[in-house]
Amino acid sequence: MAPATPPRRKRFFDRGLGLTVITGLVLVFIVGVVFAVAYGSQRITRSATDLHKADETLRAATVVRAQVALSVFMATMDDEFGTVSTAGQALSESEAHIALFDLETGIEELRQSGASDGTDLGMFGSDFVGVSRDTLSALDQGDVTAARQIAEADLNGSFRLLVDETVLIRNDLRALVESSDTMLGHMSSVARFLVAFFVPVAVILTYRELSRRQQQELELKRRLDVERELAISRDEFIANASHELRTPLTSIAGMAMLLEEDPAVMSSELAAELVDIIIGESGDLGRMVEDLLTTARIDAGALQFTFENIEVSGEAIEVANSLARSGLQIEIDCEPGRVRADRLRFRQIVRNLLSNAKKYGGPDVRVEGKAEGRTYLFVVSDDGDGLPEEIVAKAFQRFIHQGNETATTDSVGLGLSIVQSLTDGMGGSVKYERIDGRTRFLVRLPLVSAQSLTTIWDTGGSETAVLPIPAEAIGHTAPIGGSVGV
Repeated sequence: MAPATPPRRKRFFDRGLGLTVITGLVLVFIVGVVFAVAYGSQRITRSATDLHKADETLRAATVVRAQVALSVFMATMDDEFGTVSTAGQALSESEAHIALFDLETGIEELRQSGASDGTDLGMFGSDFVGVSRDTLSALDQGDVTAARQIAEADLNGSFRLLVDETVLIRNDLRALVESSDTMLGHMSSVARFLVAFFVPVAVILTYRELSRRQQQELELKRRLDVERELAISRDEFIANASHELRTPLTSIAGMAMLLEEDPAVMSSELAAELVDIIIGESGDLGRMVEDLLTTARIDAGALQFTFENIEVSGEAIEVANSLARSGLQIEIDCEPGRVRADRLRFRQIVRNLLSNAKKYGGPDVRVEGKAEGRTYLFVVSDDGDGLPEEIVAKAFQRFIHQGNETATTDSVGLGLSIVQSLTDGMGGSVKYERIDGRTRFLVRLPLVSAQSLTTIWDTGGSETAVLPIPAEAIGHTAPIGGSVGV
């Protein structure tokens, strides 16, 4: 016995999915780096703007101090020596007022940007601005002595405190700009590397994955084409073989029946028994061939049904009589009833169910039938063991037998699957049940109605011809008006 093939390990990682996830993660990382670079650029811009404001504040404070001091100096010279510097003094005071405005604006902008948070810039700025305005106000009033005293006492001190605080803020901003610029440079280098490296790698990997999938699709298509060709060849072989086997089977069965009618042969008990065996085995083999041919037609979509009004009990009796040669005892109790069905296919259904009961059921085989509503219920039962629970759900699949075997010595495993296909094709249904120790197969077919139609159906159930039947013609064994083939 050949060693069992080890089961294939289930793949927990799909290459395409993995490549997509990795690509997505790298793209997210690159987008994050890009956003970080953009944020760093904004931060540098904001810090550089604040640094410029700090420098402008220092410049304005220096101008205010210089212009106020110059105004006090010129006023003192005019007071002590009698010089006239009214124009120069007015110009200095004007420059001082402009610079004061710029100084206050710079301090307010630093406060709004948050650059002066945690510092005393606002307080020192207010002190210096107050001292400068008081000095200029005293000069405007002509009180040179008061202006000089204010300037000498408070102007330089408040100026120094303001300048020191502003220089600290400026140095912090300069350090922040430098560190942000360094970090931005590193992140830009990383982003450039990722883009320069990842894009070619992503293109290569994507191309390889697409090529692999395309190759797999081509291979799958090739396999499907091969399997399709094999299926067509198989169906053709089964159909041809079935037709070829029918001819010798018919001859064998016919000659055996002739021998059965010969008194000289039947006078021998052994010869009579052998003839019965030949006839019985020929019938079984003929049913197998018919099942193979029917299956091939179903697969090829070429199975047709010629509907007519048939009497259930009469057809059941004829099929049962043909099986009586094999020793099968069948009890038939069918109420009168006519159904719309294909006569040959109905007989095949009955024959397959009885054959199944003979092979796998008990010795007590019964055929019962009665009308229920608009359908006729046809039941074949036996007192055998029935189907195992594990195969009840798939009883009407092909090649399913007792247990999990896929073949037996006296069947090809198509009987019940053909019963279901033929029943469905004729608008009926079939099911299996186990009740009171008996195995039961229930077939339902539509009863003949007053407005019957002769219809030919293909295996898909599509109607190809519909011809009305007169009420007086119901019950004839052949359709009235003929039929049109597919």
